[in-house]
Amino acid sequence: MNRLHKHTLSLVANLLVLVGLLWLGSRPVLAHSRTEVGPYVIVIGWQKEPVIVGDRNAILIEVTQDGAPVTGVESDLDLTVLYAGRSFRSNLNPAATPGVYLAEILPTVRGQYEVQLTGSIGDTAVDEVLEPEEVLGSKALTFPDDPPDPFALQETVDGLSAQLRIFQILAAAGLVLGLAGLGVAVFALVRGRQP
Repeated sequence: MNRLHKHTLSLVANLLVLVGLLWLGSRPVLAHSRTEVGPYVIVIGWQKEPVIVGDRNAILIEVTQDGAPVTGVESDLDLTVLYAGRSFRSNLNPAATPGVYLAEILPTVRGQYEVQLTGSIGDTAVDEVLEPEEVLGSKALTFPDDPPDPFALQETVDGLSAQLRIFQILAAAGLVLGLAGLGVAVFALVRGRQP
């Protein structure tokens, strides 16, 4: 009886773990931001996650009211993506799923982007700033070699450009000094031939 009891408990525990894993696996694991504006729920995230620098993507906006999709807001809402003092305005385009809208973007820098929504939904004014999932560098998914870091490459290019400017200045100064020396030599030669 004791052995049967242990076997039954083990079976029940395994079933609970399996049900838990299936429940978690059936739910999307997305890093979306959610806010409520009047009677509406707005969810903002990325269409493809994880978000990788240089990978074409889209900001995904989902608008619902009492759990039902809200359609037709693309002409009344303005979307602006904000990053480090820069802004990018994009059109909202209805997706195939009612109540879902996409704004295409190609993130070029890793870090945290912000999405500002302004305008209205019905009679409700909207002015919200939300943060979707952070954009990762391409190293997050590369195999077998890491791509060069764009920040390091830019620093190298900036350093080489500064060195090139110095060499150009030195070359111009050398040319001027050479021409001046040639002028002095010609003057001395002409002067030396005069009686």
